[in-house]
Amino acid sequence: MGNEAGANFNKKVPEIIQEVQAAQAAGTTHQEILQRISFYMKDESSLIIPLIDGLAEIPTPQTALLLEEMMADLRDKKAIKAVKKTLYRFRQKGVQWEEQSFPERSVLRPPRHGAPQGSVGAIDATGSRIVVVAHPQPHGGMRAYFSILSDQEGIQRLEVTDLGKKEMKEFIAASLSSEEFPVVEAPGGYCVHLLHEAAALTQRMGRPLPRGYGDAERGLRDVTWEGPVSLIYHHIPEEAVRDKPRFLKESGTLHRIVPFSSWFLNPQDLVQYAEAIREADKSHLVLTPQQKDGRLNSIYRDALEGLFPEEQRLLWKRRLEEMAYILLKKGQEKEAHIAVSAAVDLTSPFSPVEPNPFCWNLLLKSLYGLLETEHGEQEKERESSLIITP
Repeated sequence: MGNEAGANFNKKVPEIIQEVQAAQAAGTTHQEILQRISFYMKDESSLIIPLIDGLAEIPTPQTALLLEEMMADLRDKKAIKAVKKTLYRFRQKGVQWEEQSFPERSVLRPPRHGAPQGSVGAIDATGSRIVVVAHPQPHGGMRAYFSILSDQEGIQRLEVTDLGKKEMKEFIAASLSSEEFPVVEAPGGYCVHLLHEAAALTQRMGRPLPRGYGDAERGLRDVTWEGPVSLIYHHIPEEAVRDKPRFLKESGTLHRIVPFSSWFLNPQDLVQYAEAIREADKSHLVLTPQQKDGRLNSIYRDALEGLFPEEQRLLWKRRLEEMAYILLKKGQEKEAHIAVSAAVDLTSPFSPVEPNPFCWNLLLKSLYGLLETEHGEQEKERESSLIITP
């Protein structure tokens, strides 16, 4: 266990340093960079000094400003000393920067005692997922808010109960998480943000909020989230995938792994396009294979345009972003980068030459899955019609 933790530790620090260098090259401000990397250090304070040592290898004015702002928020004397030592070396190397005044609020300040814990689950084909917030109580134990949230309907279910810390973890692992739809840890503030987001959607749709939502709102009123939405951008910034087109090209392969393998478009939305494919197959016109492929591709393109207007593209973008965090927490780092790349691509309309591979494969498997289902049902009807009853 110790060796594994050490390996992960040694790997994470260089990754953060690379992220800082990429962000600086992209012109990201030192405040934004600090906001990103602070996520790592809130939960892993042992990373702070190795990270400072790593930043010492990037002698730029941006790094100096980043280190100064970090130092304003640090409490550990050894860490403060490490920052001062690095800044002194920067000055010796001729690095110049303008001293800044910093706000009193600290993005690196450790969370106060009693901060909520959170867990998020993988998203299913309908856009629903499990989200849990566990708030420590003064008398001990946790007040747990178990919810099922949908990006189509808002809050589908919400239950509030008091559990012990160990009991809650065991319940999540045994009853909520599965191999196909895992539940992983996430910042409590982010989970509360998801709950509020779903509540707003519920109200926009004219549906009543669950009875327990008032208790949740009161119990979590002091919990805020100031990071990015979606959470994955704390770990994988957009610029980390923009210059790597291979990630986008590979996004169609995500459908081979769970839970993407269970994702399909709504069959009711596919009916007209499935019918067009059937007509193309049954056509009495003599078509060359190339002509037939061209006709099918025309149907697919029409389906993409009809099924993925901007609102739907952004819906699938968010699903990919949220799933990228799950993949990252499960140790599937490459797949997480691929999912982020596919999500970033959905910010813009589909390319007429090479549309988003993830959505393209989602469309094809959904269309042909529907056609196979309909064919199977027709075969069953035909077989039953041949049965002679005595």
